[in-house]
Amino acid sequence: MPGQTRSRPLAPPTPNTTGSPVALSVSPPSRPEAPAKVSDAAYHELRARIVDLTYSPGEMLNELQLSKRMGIGRMPLREAVARLAQERFISVIPRRGMVIANLSFTEVLNLMEARLIVETGLVRELCGKISDAELAELTTLFEAVNEAGATGDYLRFLEQDHVAHVRLAQMVRNDFLGPLAESLHLHNLRFWRYCHRNRMVTDGHIQPHGTLLQALRHRDPDAAEQAIRQLVHTSRASIQGLF
Repeated sequence: MPGQTRSRPLAPPTPNTTGSPVALSVSPPSRPEAPAKVSDAAYHELRARIVDLTYSPGEMLNELQLSKRMGIGRMPLREAVARLAQERFISVIPRRGMVIANLSFTEVLNLMEARLIVETGLVRELCGKISDAELAELTTLFEAVNEAGATGDYLRFLEQDHVAHVRLAQMVRNDFLGPLAESLHLHNLRFWRYCHRNRMVTDGHIQPHGTLLQALRHRDPDAAEQAIRQLVHTSRASIQGLF
């Protein structure tokens, strides 16, 4: 029929001359790897530009212009945007384009609630898994967080805090929880960077992590959970004055 492509029949199997059964093996057609790599690279680049506020909350983006700016085709760009929309970094508006996700009070409260649920479970699990070497690594990371906070360098504090919490999640060694925790902390990083850019933060938003480290050293899941609850609740309370 018009518009249909006739498929070519498979070649007949090679005759079996050995007398033993032969399993028919049909290799899948090779697929080019470049589009997937381009899409992944576009995803990471776009996500980084959203988190560092190159693209501001509420900003509209044009697909064609963005494709030209990034030097990639529209198909890998759409795949990257679809992933970012699923992770709530971008909203796609039919026939209008895409918009960088806003930072509303409700959205931020939902973020804090998600962090509380995920991170309390992570630290409880980590207490039963963490090795001495990992504990030493995590201690170094969180000490760097505390040092950045003590100097008053808020942006450095945010970046060190992000690195430490993402590494903590990776140490749980769960392929579902690790990326989820990283995504939540990227949203968290974007929000607090936005607050800093708009001069909405004070020294009171810098929290030390000594209690969490002590709980992890003692492999005490109850104390570790309580430390996370205190960190998240303090962040949530400080948000009230920002909106």
